Amino acid sequence: MVTVKPLPEFTAWLDDIKDRMTQRRLATRLRKATLGNLGDIKPVVDGVWEMREFFGPGWRMYYV
Repeated sequence: MVTVKPLPEFTAWLDDIKDRMTQRRLATRLRKATLGNLGDIKPVVDGVWEMREFFGPGWRMYYV
């Protein structure tokens, strides 16, 4: 099981996305990550990982 602890800046960023469908899709992706389904990910540098979403402009979420 993965623990997701979003920073206040991340929560504010997610809340500021105007497209509600995009918000739901990204929130769903985070919920799936808590269940251990990280999906399409790749290492970036020094323990930083990128979650890639292939819709819209190609959303990315980064985590450590």
